[in-house]
Amino acid sequence: MNTRVESPIISPTTPQVKQVRILATPWLLVILAFLHGLLYAIVVPPWQHYDEPTHFEYARLIALWGRRPAVGETDLETNREIANSMYRFKFWQLGVYPDLLSTTSPHIGYDEKVHPPLYYAVVALPISMMRFLPIEHQLYAGRFITVLFYVLMVLCAWRIATIMAPTNPLLQMSIPLLLLLIPALTNQMSAINNDALVNFSITVLFLSCLYFIRDGLKPIPLCLAVLSIVVAVMAKRTAVVGIIPLILALFWSFYRRPIRWWVWLLGITFLGIFLSVSILEYRDSLWHLQPWIIALDQQYLRLSLDTLIARQPTLEQLVSVYPGVIDVLLTSFWGRFGWGHVVITPFWDWVVRLFTIATIVGLVMGMRFRLYTDLQMWQRRVLWLSGVFVVLAWFAVLVRFDIQQSFYVPQGRYMHLAVLPTILLMGIGLQGFVPKLWRAKVLFALVCSFVLLDIAAITSIILYYYI
Repeated sequence: MNTRVESPIISPTTPQVKQVRILATPWLLVILAFLHGLLYAIVVPPWQHYDEPTHFEYARLIALWGRRPAVGETDLETNREIANSMYRFKFWQLGVYPDLLSTTSPHIGYDEKVHPPLYYAVVALPISMMRFLPIEHQLYAGRFITVLFYVLMVLCAWRIATIMAPTNPLLQMSIPLLLLLIPALTNQMSAINNDALVNFSITVLFLSCLYFIRDGLKPIPLCLAVLSIVVAVMAKRTAVVGIIPLILALFWSFYRRPIRWWVWLLGITFLGIFLSVSILEYRDSLWHLQPWIIALDQQYLRLSLDTLIARQPTLEQLVSVYPGVIDVLLTSFWGRFGWGHVVITPFWDWVVRLFTIATIVGLVMGMRFRLYTDLQMWQRRVLWLSGVFVVLAWFAVLVRFDIQQSFYVPQGRYMHLAVLPTILLMGIGLQGFVPKLWRAKVLFALVCSFVLLDIAAITSIILYYYI
């Protein structure tokens, strides 16, 4: 049974911390998030986000036709308008001009109509009301919808922080502010792309899992969890990975007593053996997927899992390739813009690397020196669940790279579905990295560093596109 014990990590370290409670109010965060997202939506020129032309095309076709377009289906006039706008806003190199007189639609990018239609149907609503206005106005209307998801995401972060640290206003303020100030996340959450709805939905899922772990299984959090995972999967199929932490949270909602480490080890081992037997088969001196998994992947997941299993890279290949890939993922998680070609100064790349290393060391030190023993059991489990979210996000992206490494290195934006667990672990981990008296100061310093990082990012965007 959980007891109310204040933690040196979660609870305030000085009486003065209580004076900042007013700064953690949700209304202030909503206003800051809205203005911040709107700034990025306006500053970044049209079409200067990953695959934004074809994301917009998908939504506009739904607005025009009132139905979901098929993969490969295009509208000549829509693609001409988009291509012409891309040319006018200097999307292509000097001298490149799309053929707007051809009877075939000009190429504007990768076809996004392979994705489920939910996000695009939502964005199509304002576009349909503005379909007679210039196409850039329609684009900004779609970006505005995505900014609303960003605001709701920050609000969820505030709620999660207040639940995790009910007596620590500084931590309540720091977690949503850190989320708000991540430049690459704000850049993504102010563009037309279905990952924005996935990020918001998975954040809501994390909130419902927190309620499960703290309060047990109750109707409202259960409905919230089911709705969030359904919305996430209907926005992008790869969000199905969210089912794994949901199952773990549901297990903890029923079993509310401590579990010894060796029980976890045995359970994970047996689960791994069961899954291996269920989905793999060994023939011709190689491992292969079971036919039912291949059929599921081809018809729904589209992850090319058979290609992944067939590769079976050696340890030498992993060591020679993956460190560089991980560094690309890490730096682009925090500060890459445009189509990945707009970067902040290398100084800030090193800052986020150091913060990441300090977070990992701080979490390890916290476990080694038992800094988290004063946490209630449900709080410790939330931290473990955060780790599961982060590991799954990294695993999914590395799997994507291993399948597509012949032509594409995924960017950190694919891991933004686990951005809130990452920030929560960073806020807790950095406190474990410093002496007790410095913990409030390190949170304040972290927020200030993110403010400077955000200013550097906006400056880089303005310098690249306008000066």
